[in-house]
Parts: sequence; C-alpha cells; structure tokens
Amino acid sequence: MEQFRPNLVVSGASAWEEDSWKVIRIGDVVFDVVKPCSRCIFTTVSPEKGQKHPAGEPLKTLQSFRTAQDNGDVDFGQNLIARNSGVIRVGDEVEILATAPAKIYGAAAADDTANITQQPDANVDIDWQGQAFRGNNQQVLLEQLENQGIRIPYSCRAAFVEVAVFSF
Repeated sequence: MEQFRPNLVVSGASAWEEDSWKVIRIGDVVFDVVKPCSRCIFTTVSPEKGQKHPAGEPLKTLQSFRTAQDNGDVDFGQNLIARNSGVIRVGDEVEILATAPAKIYGAAAADDTANITQQPDANVDIDWQGQAFRGNNQQVLLEQLENQGIRIPYSCRAAFVEVAVFSF
C-alpha cells in the first residue's frame, strides 16, 4: 500500500467499493469524492529505497484490470476534498452519504517503462525554493526535503513536483 503514498486508508469495504462513493463522512469531516486517483510510473519507485521496481510493479498489474475505458487512466484510490475542518481518527467509521455509478474499467496493454540503470552513490547539492543543502542521488527527493525540515506542497506526494535544482 505504501507504494501508492496514501493519506487515508479504509479497511472493511468491499474491493473497489470506493469507486461509487460521491460524499462520505469520516469523524467530523465531510468529504466530496471528486475523482479517481490516476497512477503513474511514480508508483513503481520504492518509498524506502528510492529504486524503481525492475518489472514496473505495481503499475503493470494495475494496467491489466484498472484501466479506465473512458480515458485510459490507470486508477487506484480516490481524490477527496474536505468540505469542512474537523478531526478524524484511526478507527473512525466511514459513512457513505451519497453514491453514483462507478467508472468502467478493463485491461490495457502493459506500458513499457523506461530502463533505468542504478547509478553509483554520489552527493548532490539540492536547491529548493532558495534553501540549499547537500543530498544524495539514492534517496527519494521528497524524503530528503522533508528530512531537512522543508515543507512540501501536498501535490508533491502525488508526483506533481515543483522545480528543484541539482548540482553533481
């Protein structure tokens, strides 16, 4: 599950049940379920090691049965927008307030991913929005920034990374 870098994980629901949710409540917070979460090659990179899976997993497997027929996206999970502020806790029930028909999924041809060869360990100078520090070419950039106490926009967790400058 960590390969997908989720913010919330729901247990106890049927497989793909969340595909039909439109409005839910968890704890004090009501969420609009706005769209499926389209997945990219970023899911093939281990969050622990920063290395790409040699067979392109789990994206390759998802492509075999979770390719949206309307646009070809490979979806896993849902994107939510909170309607209000409040507290949610581990173990809170998920209350389904509204549903809609789910998208139709099928199989797609596996997408060949780029061949990436492992590079030897090297130090790099990283400059992120005016903050510079010494990093490395092995650890995930997102984790290196967070370890330096640099706040990262939430969109970076979904692989929409802003510009970072590297010097080798």
